[in-house]
Amino acid sequence: MSEIRQRKLKDDTSNSHINVRRSLKQPRRFKKVFIFLIALGLCGTYLLGLFAGQTQWFDGIAKSLGYESVTHHAVIIDAGSSGSRVLAYKFRVPFTVFGQTSLDLVDEYFEESKPGLSSYVDDPKKGANTIVQLIKKAEFLTPVDKRRSTPVIVRATAGLRLLPADKAKQLVQEVADAIAKLGYDVGPNSVEIMDGSDEGIFIWYTVNLLHNLIGGETMAALDLGGGSTQITFQLSDEDTKLYPAADQFVVPAGDNITLYTHSYLNLGLLAARHGVFKQEAGDNDTNEFVSVCVDPIVQKEKWTYANKQYIISGAPRPEGMKREAVYKRCHAAVTRYVERTLDWVPRRAPSGSVAAMSYFYDVAADAGLIDVMTGGQVSVSAYRSAARRACSASNVEQPWACIDLVYMVALLHDAYKIRDEEPISLFKKVNGHEVSWALGLAYTTVMNKITTAPAA
Repeated sequence: MSEIRQRKLKDDTSNSHINVRRSLKQPRRFKKVFIFLIALGLCGTYLLGLFAGQTQWFDGIAKSLGYESVTHHAVIIDAGSSGSRVLAYKFRVPFTVFGQTSLDLVDEYFEESKPGLSSYVDDPKKGANTIVQLIKKAEFLTPVDKRRSTPVIVRATAGLRLLPADKAKQLVQEVADAIAKLGYDVGPNSVEIMDGSDEGIFIWYTVNLLHNLIGGETMAALDLGGGSTQITFQLSDEDTKLYPAADQFVVPAGDNITLYTHSYLNLGLLAARHGVFKQEAGDNDTNEFVSVCVDPIVQKEKWTYANKQYIISGAPRPEGMKREAVYKRCHAAVTRYVERTLDWVPRRAPSGSVAAMSYFYDVAADAGLIDVMTGGQVSVSAYRSAARRACSASNVEQPWACIDLVYMVALLHDAYKIRDEEPISLFKKVNGHEVSWALGLAYTTVMNKITTAPAA
């Protein structure tokens, strides 16, 4: 009996031991499963975040497997004050698994003709033909079967904004009638005089698209044409109260962001040059100017602006006048013109790093501040030093170097509040692509077309 009782006790103990072990294992297993699910979730979240930012990675795999991308085309005409340019673009839609549809720029064609469309104010048909010829030069980039769905957009800038309204309207209508016969997608708003704010927003898009900055920390964009200039940059929530509401625009760039943009008419390089000369003549409507910003060795130099020829001579200088005094005399004249022409003075310098295009680039290249082909960085102080040299040099080959360089200083420092040593990046091309507001317009046009297609 005692042996049997002992065996039963051993069996009970054994069973009790097994039961205890099982009761301990249950929460441990549950914990392991829970940890596994957390780890799986974290991995999934990580991969989603990783792949969402790796469209190029997915796209590269898709292309290697024979994926054929959808392509879109757009043809933009920049009818500027100093010349007309055609920019034809070919975009492809990269393969994506996560995230929104985007576009890659894969090909581009650029061609320019002079003079600008506004020069044909008395012969609109001839002006319209210059636009037609530019479009025909670029037609090789758009396959024939895609032209009917390819938008052609003509945007005239400051040159036409400065014309009498009836003259500008006639030019616009002649161009619209002419391009409607070319077989492209030409709508009722395809030919227009561009609003200055659009010019600023689209050049901002172009600069930041070409640098892959959309959705991140963006660059301010400064554009300087012949008749007008634009300044555009991203605003923080705190900054919005410092700028006029009429100059603020909410744009899609990753998330919606607020841009400040302002266009200054008559502060383009050529318009400002003419304005300073005319101001020195007491604002008289004459065709002969004498300027303190032109070396006295220059006499009776011919210069054409807005279809009118002027005769420019350098003002006499006291014998032995020092370089700094020559510069200051010109700077005073230029600053006076800028101050009386500005319709809004920014309270602070633009936010973020600064990119500048067009005549900002050309003036710096002519002065030897940057490589004419690759561009580079300058500063207000670099422009000022170059201006001091130019204003005291008898350079008959560059008679406007002094006034143009002084104008760079007045606009960037006195008007835009950019500090002397702040780096300014000058671009004509980025990765082989022309830096023009036309790319921003083409990109947004095609993207709108893609996003509205399902609804249509």
